Amino acid sequence: MVECAHCKTKENGFMCLLPKQTLACFVHHEVRDLAWAIGSPGLLPGLPMAPDDDWYAELLHAYWPRLLALDRQPALLQRHCAHCRRLGQYFETLWHFFLLDSPRFQVLGYNRQQVVAGKTLGAFDFLLWDSQHMRVEHWELSVKFYLITDTATPEDSALGINPCDRLRRKLDHMQQHQLRLSEQPVVRRALISEGLMPEHKRLILKGRLFYPQHTTLPERAPGTLGRWGHELPDAQFKAQHKLGWMTGGRATTERRDRKNYQDSEGNWYVRVEKEWNQ
Repeated sequence: MVECAHCKTKENGFMCLLPKQTLACFVHHEVRDLAWAIGSPGLLPGLPMAPDDDWYAELLHAYWPRLLALDRQPALLQRHCAHCRRLGQYFETLWHFFLLDSPRFQVLGYNRQQVVAGKTLGAFDFLLWDSQHMRVEHWELSVKFYLITDTATPEDSALGINPCDRLRRKLDHMQQHQLRLSEQPVVRRALISEGLMPEHKRLILKGRLFYPQHTTLPERAPGTLGRWGHELPDAQFKAQHKLGWMTGGRATTERRDRKNYQDSEGNWYVRVEKEWNQ
């Protein structure tokens, strides 16, 4: 039996929530991805409304025996995720499974559309009951992979492989719109009438930041960063299917998927065309 050891180890002087050796103990992709979705560090430290990494470690530690059991009998998790084709959908579905499966949480609303007078005002990713804190919470989730184009201002210069996807814009949308949906008076009244008004909000943003190929990576936990460039990576890097971008191990030969690469040491590299962000 693999021990969780509080789900933290020391790597290169940093406390790593989910070291690659821990992920490697899982046989099945879905279980490995579920462990990563729960236990990986947040994309950026110190974001308003985002949990700190100790909170993720606590969830992972409590759920660890169940992850080992799922790896022995993964059919339930695999069926739950079988419909997923997009990475964001897959990430959200993994969290949905965890929340349904965890004795701590009760899902009260999932992708709940808030429609008033025929107009959709927004949607809640999750409304849930946290039995540990005895309160209703509102969670918004996202998994993102951004390329840093200016190391002097990483957050403001972070672009997705689709350059229309900008980190700053994503944060503004999650913090100023999605997580404030319950503050709209008409929505607030509806939630109060149903006993669903959240007392707490959480921004769960995971993923990986990629820095230019020949720059020095900042000091962060291993596995949270990668590199990007215009050249093909070395032969030991294998292109990963889109659903494998979280933990790897899903090599693909499909031309359309030759964007995000991983090597056997767990290093990541994104290749984009020279005119990618123009």
